[in-house]
Amino acid sequence: MVMNGELTRYARLLLSVLAAFILSACTTGGDQNPQGNIKIEPSIIAVSTPGAKFPRGASFAWLSSAVNLYKDERLDNTTIQYLIEKNIKSSLAEMGYSFVEFESAADYKIAYTAALESSLDDTAILRRYGLVPGNMSIPEDNPLYEKGTLLIYAFDSKTGDVIWRSAVQAAVDFSLDKEERKARIEPIIRDMFRTMPSS
Repeated sequence: MVMNGELTRYARLLLSVLAAFILSACTTGGDQNPQGNIKIEPSIIAVSTPGAKFPRGASFAWLSSAVNLYKDERLDNTTIQYLIEKNIKSSLAEMGYSFVEFESAADYKIAYTAALESSLDDTAILRRYGLVPGNMSIPEDNPLYEKGTLLIYAFDSKTGDVIWRSAVQAAVDFSLDKEERKARIEPIIRDMFRTMPSS
């Protein structure tokens, strides 16, 4: 009987500790901001002309008529444009390509389009550019986030044909500061250029 009583007291103590642990875990979770800290992986897709390769040492220039940044008052558009263009240039340099000022002096021309879903939705992207990553994991009911799309495309200067294009869709977090946004954009653009066929 004494043994059974001790077991009963031990069981009650164990249950009390377990209950306290569960309540503590729930309390900790409740203190977190339900709006932020959502980790959503970007979706990247790319298409290139079969057999086409960009030779090492080739030169690129902006096709200024095809550079489009859909501005939004919730973002620092000047910073966004700077980060996109800086990382396009640095990604090309890492791959052994040069960037020149004048289109007429370039082997290839490069351009991009960047927009939030409220300015350019998936239907419009598919119709205009022919490819869309289709990232459906971005919450639509969270005011801190909106789906954003970046498309980068390269043209052959001689033919004018688009021979490579890549698109990414990611959750744009309006709460990020400049340094956080920089850390977010850099690896995404680097990964996009990994899809570019090179020789």
